Amino acid sequence: MRAAATGAGRSDIALFALGALLILVFLTGGGSRSDIASLVVLRPAAAILLGVGLWGLSRSTLRRYRFAYGMAAAIVGLVLVQLIPLPPAVWALFPGRGLITQIDAAAGLGPVWRPISLVPSATWNALFALIPPLAALVLASQLDGQGRWRIAMLLIAIGLSSAVLAVLQLGGDPSGPLYFYRVTNRAVGLFANRNHQAIFLASLFPLLAVFASAARSSAIDARLRTAVALAIGAVLLPLLLVTGSRNGMAMMVIGFASVPFLYTMPGGGARQDGGRRHILRAAVALVILALVLLTVLLGRAVAIDRIVETSTADDARFRAWGPMLSTAMTYFPLGGGFGAFADLFKIDEPSNLLASSMFFHAHNDWLELLITGGLPALLLVGVAAVAFFRMALRWWRSRADRDDDALLAGAGLWTVLIFAAASISDYPLRVPSLACFFCVMVLWVGSFGPDRATKEGV
Repeated sequence: MRAAATGAGRSDIALFALGALLILVFLTGGGSRSDIASLVVLRPAAAILLGVGLWGLSRSTLRRYRFAYGMAAAIVGLVLVQLIPLPPAVWALFPGRGLITQIDAAAGLGPVWRPISLVPSATWNALFALIPPLAALVLASQLDGQGRWRIAMLLIAIGLSSAVLAVLQLGGDPSGPLYFYRVTNRAVGLFANRNHQAIFLASLFPLLAVFASAARSSAIDARLRTAVALAIGAVLLPLLLVTGSRNGMAMMVIGFASVPFLYTMPGGGARQDGGRRHILRAAVALVILALVLLTVLLGRAVAIDRIVETSTADDARFRAWGPMLSTAMTYFPLGGGFGAFADLFKIDEPSNLLASSMFFHAHNDWLELLITGGLPALLLVGVAAVAFFRMALRWWRSRADRDDDALLAGAGLWTVLIFAAASISDYPLRVPSLACFFCVMVLWVGSFGPDRATKEGV
């Protein structure tokens, strides 16, 4: 009884701390730039909350989520390895170091001990950027089933708040008080970039399907939850079109596709539920079509307009992938240093891509990861991909018997898929708020599987 009470107490503390972290990170960490002033508040606060989470961590929690913790340790370790100074004779053997060796010789600096990262300051920043998502991972791993459900509702509330803020921003100036960041797009809600706002809103559809599901025993009637979820979805869809994010529209399709696989109709058995799923698919399709047509007729479907019209900047991003791949091969297999993409690409950027603006990111996070992390980062991605497909297969095989943990795990799997697809032409995980959101989803996936019978918090 004492162990159970202690476990419940840890879960309550973790729930409060994680809720505070998510609210803070969405208010102050909606941009990917390293010079955002609010990071001065976010990172120290996240470090304190990480300490709270580590203080309450138990061995059973580590065992239950050993894969997630192992991956987190490997990522932190890989970043740290890139910061270890090496003897000049060893360092000079690594690919892509010839230019700096020549500069050292011309400047008469003599032997200089350098780390693997060619831009150590950027890699240190990348290390510090891991603090908020690590805090989210450690705290989310200590929640019980009720805590995970409450965090799901908090995330939906945050998403709805971002959507409402985006509506208010439609008629305002991006330099006005309703915008949180100096460098921003229009109607971005709590974010600095329209793509990240759209990706987050698209990721809410799996959560809404789980919230509305009758599998959840809740004081709120299942039909009422379904009505609320449909109302929120009806608000999110036009906003996704208004953001002007083509990537967001593609992620919206994945978000919609998740609904029939996650939503459980109120009442009825498996056969009746299967028949109702067909009705649900048809109803959702009709609602989506009606909302899209209404938005287009009102002239607010910026995303559709941008699909038809390809801008010069967008064309340059796609043309840059080839030179970026060459940059990746220059520093392969060790990479040029996490966070160092902008400086590395300046060296190899072809003249036909030069413009008044620069590439802060590759707009293809898989490619940028290869440039900065090399083969070790690629291997970690491979391990994560195998784990994802194994868990997705296990979840699919258990579709006949879905409890709350299984439904939340399903929402997590679909969200991971959305982020993986979005990273082909964007960099969502470089935004602190989305990185924390992603870690919560990963922990939900980990709560489902062979180890979920382990006592929580003991």
